[in-house]
Amino acid sequence: MLWNYRPTVDPRPSERVPTAPRQVTRSPAGWLRSAGGLWSRVPVPWRAGAVCLALVAAGAGPWIEVAAAFLGRRTPFWIAEDFTAFYAAAKLIISGSGHRIFDISAIAAAERAAAGHQVGGTGVLAYFNPPFFALAFAPLTVLSLEQAYQVWTILSLGLLALNGWLLWRIAAPLPRPWRTALLVGYLTLYPVTFGLRLGQFSLILQAAWGAGYLLLRQGRERLAGFALAPLLIKPELLLPVAVFLAWKRRFRVFSTLVPLALATAGISIAIVGIPAALAYPGYLMDSTTWNNGGVASNLMFNWMGILAASGGDSLHHRVLAAAVLPLGTLAAAALLWRGELRPGTRRFPVQWLALTLATVLADPHLYLQDTVLLVPAAAAVTAVMRGRQRLAAGVSLLFAWTVLRLALYPNQHLHVDLFALSMAATLGALVLAQVAAGRGSPVITPAHAREPRGSAWARASASPPATRPRTRA
Repeated sequence: MLWNYRPTVDPRPSERVPTAPRQVTRSPAGWLRSAGGLWSRVPVPWRAGAVCLALVAAGAGPWIEVAAAFLGRRTPFWIAEDFTAFYAAAKLIISGSGHRIFDISAIAAAERAAAGHQVGGTGVLAYFNPPFFALAFAPLTVLSLEQAYQVWTILSLGLLALNGWLLWRIAAPLPRPWRTALLVGYLTLYPVTFGLRLGQFSLILQAAWGAGYLLLRQGRERLAGFALAPLLIKPELLLPVAVFLAWKRRFRVFSTLVPLALATAGISIAIVGIPAALAYPGYLMDSTTWNNGGVASNLMFNWMGILAASGGDSLHHRVLAAAVLPLGTLAAAALLWRGELRPGTRRFPVQWLALTLATVLADPHLYLQDTVLLVPAAAAVTAVMRGRQRLAAGVSLLFAWTVLRLALYPNQHLHVDLFALSMAATLGALVLAQVAAGRGSPVITPAHAREPRGSAWARASASPPATRPRTRA
């Protein structure tokens, strides 16, 4: 009965049973989650500013060395020596001996005449690029080697500005503070300053790779073919992307790329002659077995570097790294390119990153300064991620930046090519994620995606769902 109801009450404070305090133990993962939670509470501009300050503090030092090299104050013997090889090849062409630019004795004599001493760790740096590229240095031969190097450095700084602008465009989905941090990270990247001191041309390759991606994503395929043409300087980089685009029937790219390739081939043949031009591919493949002339597998960031670091620097391992492993790597990247290619979707950055990783690993001549080729693809993938995936991508970029800043080579000192192994692991992770998700499914959760799982995301990214017309209530 209601009048017999007696509410239960807690005992008085003096009658309560005392309990032991609850002890909370956290695993390392828990501490990481807590740290991530505290980090996420900091405003984005402050977080990005802290990252920028750390990058500048750790990476600004090499720029002092760039300035010293520009002013002619060179301490390490290798400063500007790669540029000496280009300068010497141009000198041979101007003197009418262009057919000898691939002759080791001729290029060595030209380098000694220009620098006043032997160059390279073995006394000579061979010339490996097509003849038309050496001709591009001909106007600089009217200057001394020192003056020509300074002019080339100024031109390279202009290319650096162009690459920075392209990265800003590629990373457009990122908030402005994080785009700024990405740009600061690029400008303080050790391979950038290392290439400037060497007098290398890697910034040209990066500009071509980044502009080609951006134009393909915008559907401007003819301009993309024009943008990719500078990769002819290093044909082994252009060949994979050309094969993949031809496979996907992007023939408008070749409407501009093929004429430019034919023009550069004609110029090269006119310089060296038909016999030397026909022997050029064999010359490149044979150089993968060298241990001199500027070839050092322990300094490479590819399959060759991975095997050399582990002690496998024999001829058998070099053949494996120059032929078998590159084909397998490109085949793995092709798994992510199955189906119809739609550059406007958020899947394309992942496909481009896979192709970039495979191309870099397969290149038989790829050194520290050439790793800048990875920057546009890495920025593109990071930009389309969200949440924890974007945070993981940022941590991965910082790890890669740190490994490159430490310049952990010659790799035999540690018996591991850490950065090249990271590239191979990243490509393997992308392929495994694609296989697990199924054909046409997303490898990453894109920014602003409503369905992060299953093939429905792929259908949504291909054709946006129709929105209901607004009606008045």
